[in-house]
Amino acid sequence: MKLKFIIFILFFIATHISFSQNKEIDSLQLIINKDKQAVKPDLKKICKLYDNIAMIYWYQGSYSNALNAYYAVLKINEETKNEKGIASSCFNIGIIYQNLKNDSLAMKFYSNSLKLFKKLSNKQGIANASNQIGNIYYTSGNLSESLKNQLEALKLNKETDNKYGIADAYAGIGNIYKDQGNYSESLFNFFEALRIKESIKDEWGVANLYNEIGNVYLKKGENENSKKWFEKGLSLGSKLNAISITVYSYEGLSISSQKLSNYVDAYNNQLLFIKYKDSLINQENVKKSVQQSMQYEFDKKQTADSLKIAEERTINSIKFKQEKQQRYYLYGGLVLLVLFSFFMFNRFKVIQKQSNLITSQKIVVEQQKDLLEEKQKEIIDSITYAKRLQQAILPSHEFIKSNVTDYFVLYKPKDIVAGDFYWAEKVNDLFFIAAADSTGHGVPGAMVSVVCSNALNRSVKEFNLIEPGLILDKTRELVIETFEKSNKEEVKDGMDISLLCIDVKRKIVFWSGANNPLWYFLGNELKEIKADKQPIGKSDNPKKFTTHQIEYETNTTFYLFTDGLADQFGGPNGKKYKYKQFLDLLVKNNKDTLTQQADIIEKKFVDWKGDLEQVDDVCVIGIRI
Repeated sequence: MKLKFIIFILFFIATHISFSQNKEIDSLQLIINKDKQAVKPDLKKICKLYDNIAMIYWYQGSYSNALNAYYAVLKINEETKNEKGIASSCFNIGIIYQNLKNDSLAMKFYSNSLKLFKKLSNKQGIANASNQIGNIYYTSGNLSESLKNQLEALKLNKETDNKYGIADAYAGIGNIYKDQGNYSESLFNFFEALRIKESIKDEWGVANLYNEIGNVYLKKGENENSKKWFEKGLSLGSKLNAISITVYSYEGLSISSQKLSNYVDAYNNQLLFIKYKDSLINQENVKKSVQQSMQYEFDKKQTADSLKIAEERTINSIKFKQEKQQRYYLYGGLVLLVLFSFFMFNRFKVIQKQSNLITSQKIVVEQQKDLLEEKQKEIIDSITYAKRLQQAILPSHEFIKSNVTDYFVLYKPKDIVAGDFYWAEKVNDLFFIAAADSTGHGVPGAMVSVVCSNALNRSVKEFNLIEPGLILDKTRELVIETFEKSNKEEVKDGMDISLLCIDVKRKIVFWSGANNPLWYFLGNELKEIKADKQPIGKSDNPKKFTTHQIEYETNTTFYLFTDGLADQFGGPNGKKYKYKQFLDLLVKNNKDTLTQQADIIEKKFVDWKGDLEQVDDVCVIGIRI
């Protein structure tokens, strides 16, 4: 114990010596820096060092440090008026911002880079910048601008015979035509990219293109062709141990098998898709951990190098002064040791006891914290997986768009999974679409929504019902039947719904609703059809649901919705938004496109909610026919 006490005192003395030493070293560094100002630095070497540092940070995933290094290079190039260096620096900074998902700043620096490369007539630089700008336009949905830039990149890469650049440009153009629905042009460009990738033996690129071609055939409805190409992508992706490619392949195989009515293969491929996707997520987490570890080791080495340089620059005069100070503090410490030994010995024992107690308590707390975090992660992972299952019951936007060209769906769940859902189906010339609100929200609501969605599907497909009122009657019967299978307690869960049936050929709309009304604009006049005041589920005095028939004119707009928007608290006084304000908002913006209306409604909801919590799921559907 006495030895520990003596070590404590010596540590106290050494701390003061180190503090004084650091002050002297800092002073010496200032003198050295002043001397350095008289020497003309080699800016070219400095730029190269900064570039290397930036690349190391980029590899580590430390994008902020990489940005600082690239900005330093840009500053030197600007001071020396090196236009080619400025263009390259702007391009590199743009790449970092693109990795940081800041597309606006990435676009700014790519544009500056493109302008300078054009001034310098640097074809390869122009091609690279055009390609990246095209990628940002593609991500933002501006397909026309994306195509313009990718075509420019393709032209210039051909002139410089850059095969990698040519193939990437063809692949980018193929994706654009795919999203535009021009599948023949999409396939032409993908096959051109594939031919080049195979010639340069870029197996990763080849595997990715197999999957992209399979996806185009899937969209064309050529499911056998689609399956063949996804199988080629899976075979090569497995050979390369490329999990991201394998995930894409299994997803495509699952969908194509489903469309070919091979449900066993579809199910097995879906399970493999989920398995490998989870593996990919785990791989990304490991990568982040490795990046953090590399960052720690890199910073530690930098610190050690800095200390070593500082030690080497210490001169003899400072060393002499340090030794003198060491003797001074050593004598002072010995005096303190004699005067306060008894007092500090007792304090040391008390502190040690408290430290042991705190350490043991900290271990217990950390164990409990780790256990809690593990349980929380398990719960969130389970709910996230449930979200994927729930999304499977929602109709795709491609399906809705193939039947109603002008529409929007505003769907904002309160939690990861939702009680609200939307549903669509087509029977012969009739197209059905509905907005539904199951009892509750979150996990309980999501479970009820699956039951209700399944009941709607059965009513139409199994019982061949096409009249909305009869569909809701049968759906209520099936929902009650499902929940009555348990004899333990009565379950009154169900849903409210607004169900629309469109007969485009006869220009007639049929509608039925449970608690949720139908609003529609006939010309500039807003009309409302009230719903039956009963839910899809158990209720007192249930009645048959009413089917309403509406003869409409061209450009009639229908709105289906749940109560989530009207019930949201917010505004200056923290009150409900209510249906009156929602109605006024639709009247005010009736002449806008449905896409604009969706943006206006969402913005109004976000502004009204402010910092308050979202109280319920929100689902609003607009259809113009």
